[in-house]
Amino acid sequence: MRYQSNRPKRQFLAGVKCSSCGTLDSTVQIQIFEPAFDEYIECVQCGHSERRPTADDLPNIHSENDHNGVSVVRFVPK
Repeated sequence: MRYQSNRPKRQFLAGVKCSSCGTLDSTVQIQIFEPAFDEYIECVQCGHSERRPTADDLPNIHSENDHNGVSVVRFVPK
C-alpha cells in the first residue's frame, strides 16, 4: 500500500548516530509531500537537522571504470 497521507512521514533510523551530539538511535528521517517533496533527517535529542544532497551538490566520486552501483550518501547541514 502506498503512503497516501499529506502529513510528514517520520521514520526512526536504527543504528544511526547524530553528527552533532553523538546520541545513538535518536535520528528521524522526515519526508514532506506538500507543497513540494522534501526529505531530511533530524535528531530528536538536540534538534540538529541535515538535508540529503541533490545530484548537483555531490562531486563526481566514481571513475569511468567503476560501474558496480555502489555510492556514498551523506547528509549535509541545513
